[in-house]
Amino acid sequence: MTSPPVGLQATAAPATTTVRRPAKTRVRLADVLTYGPLIRALASRDLKARYKQSALGPAWVVFQPLALLAAFTVGFRAVAHVHTDGVPYVLFALAGLAVWTYFQAVTMVATGSIVNNYPLVRWTACPRLALPLATLVSNLPSFLIPGLAALIVAGVAGYLWVGTLLLPFMCVWLLALVGASAILLSAITVRARDVLSVVPFMLQVTLFLSPVAYPTSTLSPVLRALISLNPLTGLLDAWRWSLLGVRPSSAAVIISLALTAIGVVLAWRTFARLEVRMADEI
Repeated sequence: MTSPPVGLQATAAPATTTVRRPAKTRVRLADVLTYGPLIRALASRDLKARYKQSALGPAWVVFQPLALLAAFTVGFRAVAHVHTDGVPYVLFALAGLAVWTYFQAVTMVATGSIVNNYPLVRWTACPRLALPLATLVSNLPSFLIPGLAALIVAGVAGYLWVGTLLLPFMCVWLLALVGASAILLSAITVRARDVLSVVPFMLQVTLFLSPVAYPTSTLSPVLRALISLNPLTGLLDAWRWSLLGVRPSSAAVIISLALTAIGVVLAWRTFARLEVRMADEI
């Protein structure tokens, strides 16, 4: 058998190597709308786990704001004699606690929502963004119970007015602010676990730096300006204005709206940048 001429010998094609590069981000706004069933499932799981084998069960959602309300009434009203612009102090504080308890509950749970669900992050295709978003749903009772209680008491006391029609907008504003905080902290915690230890302390400080138990009108101009830099300040003022007709600080409201918008963009971009390597770093 003769070999083919040298010029006609077949030459092997050079091997090609395909390099797969990870996408810059898998977080797309259009996909968030499809997370609904997953978010509901995660929220239901968290609620069942939270109250499993608990003596009081869901009653803890009622006990916490009531305990804080009693403490505020004694400390700020009976001892410090804080004036609340003609609104009964109990109603004033209850309205503020509806916003605060939701912010606190979501922040505490959402901070570790990704690292505490590392099997889902590492071994499944579960959308990472659905984990902090689910905490907004699972902690809704922390807002709905004191919020509805404040609305009912305000209605009975005759404080409801045309501005109350803007309460749905205030709820959307609250969800945007709390959601931005949840998304941002959950992403940063994957890189820096110290955040899990810092957040509880920061929440204790933020409670007293937010006008939950006192009106900003009782503060000096310097303190009022400093407190206005807290995005919760304008939200709480606007919430009480819509519910009780208490005049808010226009500057605080504008600052809070601006900080909320900035926070949403910052949280989204930070999560999108860190999400690609979460499975490797968790």
